[in-house]
Amino acid sequence: MIEMPEATTIARQMNETLTGKTIAKFERGNKTHKFLWLNRPDEEYALILPGLSVTGASSFGRSIYLHLEDYMLWWSDTGGKLLYHAPGEKPPKDYHLGWEFTDGSSLTFAMQMWGGVKLLDQSEFDERPNEDVGIEPLSSEFTVESFSKMLDEYPEKTSKGIKGFLVATRYVTPNCLHGLGNAIVQDILFHGEISPKRKAMEISPDERKKLFEVINSTVAEAIQLGGRYDEVDHFGNPGGYIRLMDSKTTGTPCIHCGMDIQKISYLGGACYLCPSCQK
Repeated sequence: MIEMPEATTIARQMNETLTGKTIAKFERGNKTHKFLWLNRPDEEYALILPGLSVTGASSFGRSIYLHLEDYMLWWSDTGGKLLYHAPGEKPPKDYHLGWEFTDGSSLTFAMQMWGGVKLLDQSEFDERPNEDVGIEPLSSEFTVESFSKMLDEYPEKTSKGIKGFLVATRYVTPNCLHGLGNAIVQDILFHGEISPKRKAMEISPDERKKLFEVINSTVAEAIQLGGRYDEVDHFGNPGGYIRLMDSKTTGTPCIHCGMDIQKISYLGGACYLCPSCQK
């Protein structure tokens, strides 16, 4: 899934590459996916989009926005490859959605897992309920105080561990961090020396401060390196951030204490941790 480092990277590249281009055509690709959701019938995308010019691109957390005059395309909580193709360059063999521009360049989206690509006019975007709420890491709103308040108000703080809070979405609680997913949270908890199963209410003020700091530092490093190594940017290039805690490091020595990194199942997914360093 696309997380904040990838969304930030792709949105920046889209802003630099697509701004000023005019859409000529929208089409479905040669693949279908039952968990790819559009908020309008295909016919409306095909009718509205041609003739609209790109005025910029931006991101918030895990969401990517392509601004189109009075409309917006919104990739929300999704995974996959959102790729630019220069004029004359063939699109990939398999993709789910495509946009062709008047200069012959194109944009394709090949989705993985699930997600949505919504076409909204400005009023729909302004009035969207309970969408893209929360606080983004590295933002001015994200402070030690606001982070601690979110932990105190997390509705499932007595039943789920800190991992559940860090990856919570607006569908769980509107007072959440927006941008973190299961992948980067593994490294954040490792740097914070906290087990993913620790309850939010059990984390001390000093631990909260350290966790706040490593959230920002880990996300900033991943953004600087263009995202994670197993995701690609707008041009199909893999990111440079190599996670310390993932399937490839299971069974290898912890860089701090030398104990083998373990894989556990928790909250419906895999977690990777050092059983000695993460308490």
